[in-house]
Amino acid sequence: MRIYIDSADIREIREALASGFVYGVTTNPTLLRRANVRAEGVPGLAREAIASGARELHLQTYAGGLEGMVREGTSLAQLDPERVVVKIPATAVGYAAAAQLTAQHLRVTLTAVYTVRQAVLAQSVGAHYIAVYLGRMRDAGLDALGLVGQMQRTLDIQRAGAQILAASVRAPEEIEALAELGLATVTLPLQVLRQLAESPQTATAAATFLEDATAIQ
Repeated sequence: MRIYIDSADIREIREALASGFVYGVTTNPTLLRRANVRAEGVPGLAREAIASGARELHLQTYAGGLEGMVREGTSLAQLDPERVVVKIPATAVGYAAAAQLTAQHLRVTLTAVYTVRQAVLAQSVGAHYIAVYLGRMRDAGLDALGLVGQMQRTLDIQRAGAQILAASVRAPEEIEALAELGLATVTLPLQVLRQLAESPQTATAAATFLEDATAIQ
């Protein structure tokens, strides 16, 4: 499973990438606003994230119209064609924009996918990733894991190339459930990332090893 940090705060991004198990960065206008990063600051944020070791960046368009989405998506991809994936909301106009961008051989993430049919449509326009929001699904009264599992099974049956990117993950234990469902990618806030490697039993064993190692030197 590839793990990303979901943040636009460069300090959080650097800490996450330093862990060794974080593959890249995902962000969106809400996270940019929270981190006080304006649209014109995204290229600088992208450069800093890449310099810190990000192997992939999911950067979202800001426009609401088709022409604006395509223009912004093309511009974002040009920041680093090998690393940048363009995020677009899974609206009707978003699918149209995604189709145009993938026709240019640009990678696209369709984000805020809530139904199986949206996942199927994302595959049909050539999207590389399908971003789903577990926490927000639960907030809406949906069976998040059940629905995401249904999406994954459908994509598997279709032999689809698109991967589900799970977001809005609020507890480290959810990673285990997502992995069992076969998901290949997940993006997490820093507070959840920090808990992934934690285990009281591991901490106790490591402390014992250190004590014994000190004794034999």
